[in-house]
Amino acid sequence: MISESGRQPEPDLRVQRSSRFEYPGRILRLLAQLTVLFWMVEPALAQYGFEVWTVDNGLPENEIRGITQTPDGYLWIATFNGLARFDGIHLTLFNRETPGLLSNQFGTMLQGRGGDLWLDSVDRGVVRYHHGLFRAYGRQDGLPADIINGLTGDDSGDVWVLSGGRIIRWDEASEHFVDVAPQSPSARYRTLLWDSAGFWVREHEKVRCFTHGRFVDFTLPKQILEDTLWGTALDQSGTLWLETVDGKRLRITADNVSHMIAPKSTREVTVGTTYNKSLAMHVGPRLERTFAFVNANRGVSVTPWHFYEDRQGNLWIGTQENGLYRLQQQMIHSYSTEQGLVDRDTYATYQDRSGAVWIGAWHSGLSRFADGRFTSYTMADGLPDELVTAVFEDREGRFWVGTHGGLSIFDHGRFRIPPGPILPDEAVVQAICQDRLGTLWFGTRQGLARYEHGVTRFFTQKDGLAANDTHAILEAANGDLWVGGYGGLTRIRNGEFTRWTENDGLPSDNVWSFYQDNDSVLWIGTYEGGLVRYKDGKFITYSVKDGLYDNGVFRVLEDAHGYFWISCSRGIYRVSKHDLNAFAAGDLKKVASTAYGKIDGMLDIECNGGVDPSGIKTRDGKLWFPTRNGVAIIDPESVVHDSVPPLVMIESSLVDNVSTPVNAPLRIPPGRPNVEISYTAPNFINTAQTHFKYRLEGLDTDWVDAGDRRIAYYSHLPPGEYVFHVIAGNSDGVWNNQGKTLPITVLTPFYETRWFQMLVLLTLGGLVALSWRYRVSQLERAQAAQQAFSQQLIASQEAERKRIAAEMHDSLGQRLVVIKNLAYLLLRSKKASPAHDSDAQTIAEISDEASSAIAETREISYNLRPFQLDRLGLTKAIEAMVRTTGIASGIRFTSELDNIDDVFPEDLRINFYRIVQESLGNIMKHAQATEVSVRVKRSIENVILTIEDNGRGFTSDERSPLPSRSGFGLTGMGERARLLGGELKVRSTQGRGTAVLFESPLRQKHSG
Repeated sequence: MISESGRQPEPDLRVQRSSRFEYPGRILRLLAQLTVLFWMVEPALAQYGFEVWTVDNGLPENEIRGITQTPDGYLWIATFNGLARFDGIHLTLFNRETPGLLSNQFGTMLQGRGGDLWLDSVDRGVVRYHHGLFRAYGRQDGLPADIINGLTGDDSGDVWVLSGGRIIRWDEASEHFVDVAPQSPSARYRTLLWDSAGFWVREHEKVRCFTHGRFVDFTLPKQILEDTLWGTALDQSGTLWLETVDGKRLRITADNVSHMIAPKSTREVTVGTTYNKSLAMHVGPRLERTFAFVNANRGVSVTPWHFYEDRQGNLWIGTQENGLYRLQQQMIHSYSTEQGLVDRDTYATYQDRSGAVWIGAWHSGLSRFADGRFTSYTMADGLPDELVTAVFEDREGRFWVGTHGGLSIFDHGRFRIPPGPILPDEAVVQAICQDRLGTLWFGTRQGLARYEHGVTRFFTQKDGLAANDTHAILEAANGDLWVGGYGGLTRIRNGEFTRWTENDGLPSDNVWSFYQDNDSVLWIGTYEGGLVRYKDGKFITYSVKDGLYDNGVFRVLEDAHGYFWISCSRGIYRVSKHDLNAFAAGDLKKVASTAYGKIDGMLDIECNGGVDPSGIKTRDGKLWFPTRNGVAIIDPESVVHDSVPPLVMIESSLVDNVSTPVNAPLRIPPGRPNVEISYTAPNFINTAQTHFKYRLEGLDTDWVDAGDRRIAYYSHLPPGEYVFHVIAGNSDGVWNNQGKTLPITVLTPFYETRWFQMLVLLTLGGLVALSWRYRVSQLERAQAAQQAFSQQLIASQEAERKRIAAEMHDSLGQRLVVIKNLAYLLLRSKKASPAHDSDAQTIAEISDEASSAIAETREISYNLRPFQLDRLGLTKAIEAMVRTTGIASGIRFTSELDNIDDVFPEDLRINFYRIVQESLGNIMKHAQATEVSVRVKRSIENVILTIEDNGRGFTSDERSPLPSRSGFGLTGMGERARLLGGELKVRSTQGRGTAVLFESPLRQKHSG
């Protein structure tokens, strides 16, 4: 029956969707059921570990409509309620909220050219995912209808669409859909059931299929010509599988040979994969395929609706109601009680000289594995106790077993108690070793026993052992005996004990195992302190921070390829011995570890240790490890090394919690201090062990080891150009050093831009210039005011002096002359009268005092205002002053004076005169000179005054700005020099005299 849309309800999937909410019970039934096929006598089923994703852990829907892996490594899953992108850790969902998607419902998905995704959007056309964007195509793009009945493609990436009874091909050149048979009438094509293989339609006595871009016809046998076909499917061999509405089934091979399938029988169909493997599935009623495999020693069957193999060899199965399965071929084989082990909880493991493997159980006895089957031994067979702690075969062929009840030896199918060694009461043997001399060593919880020639000697901490509780014993190639336990490490060399504990640098006092490789390097396993390398007296420690999967090292076994296999409480992990040695040499910063667990075939990831040996390498190269549920057996030759570097993707970024696209260089505005960059490496094997490193070129000087973290955080990035670079390595230590990059530009705030800084500088420069100009003008005005004030002050002083001098000369001086003359006349009259000699003497004294007063008055008047300056001119006045000073002081003066009467304005001449006057006065008072030279030279350009003496000179500290009685002192001299527009300089050397220099340009005088 065909629906109105032209799509057959294949087989009525929309109706069956009502049961999708029952998937938890269905998954449990799938995991628990053992199919009939599994128990039939048929070839052994493959062993797979698997994981399941449903709506409970991130899928938008349990009904899987398509699976594919794009070139960037992502796995895409189409469902009837949205699209999911998977990197192995996170599911990213796309739905109608995503730009370009008009619906959540997808019927089919396939991959086209260039990794483009094509999706059947049921009644909303076709959706294409191209270069990171979704786009919907409809009638305007060449589709005959909005309802899509199916998609199919071929190996070259061509895409065909079934819509409106027509088969339409996407033409990339015209970006349009084109009808493949425009002249043919429309037909009611339906989709083939398996993996989007194509379309089919019944045409009378044949079935016409369109697959991989071509039409193929299959002739129907007579048995079903009258029957209505329910559905068809096409397998990879080109065989067409058919079923009628009433349940008849048949298959028609590519050469048109028909084979009817008997009712209730299942036929096998082979599905080839991209890695030249083939998977056998069985086809049942309603053409339902069933894939059966073994997991954890149990049969499991899954009903694939879509089947896909990724580039790492993982098998992905999409089911109709039970979600998405990932199947991984298991490389660990496990034995437990179901296979014949005496108990699940296993510890000591050993292979004897016959090749049989002995496995000690913690509570139930001992199992022996030989010729493919187990034989169990208990206390009924002579064991002292069923809790086995040690097994060992000596060179004499005696097979020793340590238990909680004491030692025993296996002899002719039973165990017996040996006569020796003699051990303390309740001593439990946990390790046995025989040295090159044949001496047996037994490690117990109470100490170490040496058994030689029937004599037992017991050693404890009092004898030099680091620990009494002994768990491991090894004789090294050089004959040293190494003993480890709860308490530290001991070496016995020629009877001398040397011990190490955590106080001596050991990472842990709980030593659980030893291994010495062919290079005589001793490897020491601890319970929780990591792995220790001992070579040439030096210990090197490896732990989780150095790349180990776990700090537990219960047992170390080396395979033929140079890998160490190490057991711990979290599983088994593998690490390269070459990398460990490179780390010890300083050539490698971190080692790579690959962990194995339940997905790889372990029944229980928790391994057991603490007894010796807790793991063996058998003669066929296989590795046996005891666990809490049986023994895990690894064939290193079957382990696939993942040599393909993981692809790295930068997914998104947040700038201050705002999502920012990463398909273009990231530009961060100013003031957005926090940046988060999310990255990933799509990987589906040991996904959690994918490691990342990143750095921000331009900021970080070295790589940041992010471990398995997939987000990089940066805060307060300074403005500049950066490149975010992230690389990734897989669990085998293979790194993609090219990785991915994202250019980042942190924009500079406007106040930090060059133009703004230049503007600020120019503005500041302008303000400084204005301030400087304003200040200069202030200083100039202040200086001009000061000069004007000084000039006015000096002028007023000189005017006042001139007035006082005139008054003293004209008034006081004249009165004193009158007094002197009157005294003189009176004295003459007294000389005529000798009787009054005493009066005459008094009158004479009055006359003398008057004469002295007149002289002093004249001197004061002269100092206040030299009359020669006004009467004779500046040159003569200076000449008279020099001559007068020389006479008064007794100093020898020489002078050379050019005529400068017309050089200075009349009101300023007194200033030049005062400079000379003050200089000569200082010489007289302080210089103690015998010779003085006064020179006034006039040229066209300037006037130069030079006054030099040969006196005692003075230092700068001895200069005094105080004025002398006749003037302003040096300060006053300098001020007068400035009023004259010149410059005054004083040079003096102690003991060599002083020189006063004054220079004044004539141009300013003339212009002034």
